[in-house]
Amino acid sequence: MPSILPKIATGLWAVTTVIVLVLAAVIALNWEPVLSGVESAVSQQDSTASATDVRNTASATLLSSGAASAVLVLLGFVALNLLRGAATSSKVLMGAVGILTVGAAVTFSTFVSDAPALFGGVLQWGPFVVAATAAVATIVALLPRRSSRQ
Repeated sequence: MPSILPKIATGLWAVTTVIVLVLAAVIALNWEPVLSGVESAVSQQDSTASATDVRNTASATLLSSGAASAVLVLLGFVALNLLRGAATSSKVLMGAVGILTVGAAVTFSTFVSDAPALFGGVLQWGPFVVAATAAVATIVALLPRRSSRQ
């Protein structure tokens, strides 16, 4: 009987993806309030920056976070697909993608920490749920599988 671990890992990675998409939708639908919150965090870091620089940095932060999330989510699915073929390098890729996703999610939470509490505070707790589901998906994907030999 083949291991169900790959299906569980893929399911968990799909949940991670859905949460990332929900966060992206909340940000897109509430761009100005979220951007203002990120601007607040940026201006605290550099009080000498002009308002234009702060706004540009905040915009770039949100857009680059979205781009990084998209790349990590796609790489996670690529790694999971490669793991089905039992390629050794796929374990390294999945481990790296998992660690990077957890780190990116926690870092993103600091960027949006001053954003308004939209939709039940999803921008405050959502990144941590992304980090947790990505971590669990990665661990499950890297667990040793039972041999299908009989």
